[in-house]
Amino acid sequence: MTKSFHNRFFFFPVFVLAWMVVQLYHRTCRVTVNGPLPDYLTGEQPCLLAWWHQDMLFNFVYLTRFAKQRKIATIVSQSKDGDLAAYLVKKFGMTPIRGSSSKGGKEALELLTKHVLQENAIGALVCDGPRPPGWVAKFGIVALARNTSFPIMGIRSWGSWQYIFTRSWCKLLLVYPFSRVTIWSDTPLSVPADTQGDALEAYRLEFEQRLNNIAKLPEQSAG
Repeated sequence: MTKSFHNRFFFFPVFVLAWMVVQLYHRTCRVTVNGPLPDYLTGEQPCLLAWWHQDMLFNFVYLTRFAKQRKIATIVSQSKDGDLAAYLVKKFGMTPIRGSSSKGGKEALELLTKHVLQENAIGALVCDGPRPPGWVAKFGIVALARNTSFPIMGIRSWGSWQYIFTRSWCKLLLVYPFSRVTIWSDTPLSVPADTQGDALEAYRLEFEQRLNNIAKLPEQSAG
């Protein structure tokens, strides 16, 4: 049995299940978005979106709403788990670019840069990981912003009814259907094309702090 046939045999049923779950979210979750995110998803302005691993599940679900009207590309790990993730990303109408900060990252970043520039696409990145510590931004997101001249927008999502996988390194969030979900989006941050060295590190730290600030908003909202 070839690898491609093996993947089709196992991956398609997973996609069908994932599609049903995504539709359930869309039909039952009441989503409130704060900040400029909707303007970028429904318009033509170029932008990069970034979030922590903790938020990646619902953020991906939310983006599937817009995959037919905006081209969206994201980096997916080259691991075996990444094979399934890349398949799902593509089936939901987005473009997967294979690589990560630990393997193939430089090549993937170059491919993503080329793709978003040619297609005027939104580039979406999980900007911590793939290993701990969480809530620490890798250089990839600011390098992508510099190389494309696209601004970076931090995204945070939080459900009124959700489960936190406390034993996972990123404290992954699983929002339940029928939840009220709030999404916060930050003012986009631009990185000049000539930024290098310590200056690039300063932008990385600034974006990391910005994303951590909006990551704390659910606790502040709860008092």
